Amino acid sequence: MLPSQTQRVLMLFAVIIGTVAWWWLGGFLPPSDGLHGWSLFDASTGKAPAVGLLLLTALPALLAASFVAVSGNPISGVFCVALAGTIAHHGNGFAGVARRAADSGGQSALFPQLAVELILGIALLALLLLGLQAARRLWVQRVPLRLRSRHLGEQLDLLKLDQKSLTAGLVTAAIGAVLSAGLLRNEDPQQVAGGLVLAFSLAALIGHAVSPNHRPFASLIAPAVVGIVGYAWAWQSLRGTAENDALLGALYGNELPGLAMGLPLHYLTAGVLGCTIGIGIGQLVEKAKLAEG
Repeated sequence: MLPSQTQRVLMLFAVIIGTVAWWWLGGFLPPSDGLHGWSLFDASTGKAPAVGLLLLTALPALLAASFVAVSGNPISGVFCVALAGTIAHHGNGFAGVARRAADSGGQSALFPQLAVELILGIALLALLLLGLQAARRLWVQRVPLRLRSRHLGEQLDLLKLDQKSLTAGLVTAAIGAVLSAGLLRNEDPQQVAGGLVLAFSLAALIGHAVSPNHRPFASLIAPAVVGIVGYAWAWQSLRGTAENDALLGALYGNELPGLAMGLPLHYLTAGVLGCTIGIGIGQLVEKAKLAEG
């Protein structure tokens, strides 16, 4: 079911609140060297405070997304958070992170650090789904009927993994990796974000068509898994290279794998955004088939 007019207004407000929260976070974390692009590991506040600020920022976005998830499709809450992050940090590119790592002589540790950041992102995504699921259980009966619609039953186990959800996640990751590798041709942040949205929209749609299910966790973490694979690929390609400028040479010489062009923030916002779009379209197609049959 498509969101009602009221639910669309709620989604708009959730996106605005989430964008402001993400933008506020971006004002604290980027290093003061003037280079575009940052990750939690080179945040100006340090690693631990950066994680704390990230969790603090997540609260207003989570509250807004929770009301959206309660009133309609629970995936719409994830959609709002991911869209807000994509909008707020559309200019965050890989080149600044790469130059910072090269200048400090830390290029060998860059990709392992980015992979760890994605693993942390998977944990935060699980917390987001737990929060949305808890909100549905606590608030769904308190929301006026005109503001909510039943979506595949009132209670959904968003984090549970079974054969169907794992199959959909594997298909999403495999197709998303192939498409992303072809679409991510340089480190331009807008190009990276757009490529990830397109790649994982198609990948998640195909994954849901191959294995229809109502447990989206495996599909939603597919972008992060693909990003980890891309970082491992890039790390292996640069392994044993002693020159400090080898990373920049590979970046500007188009020798770096396309999957390594995206930062963790790209995979966890634009990539997840694409997955929610693909899953949502897949659910609409599934519901239409059930109505016909």
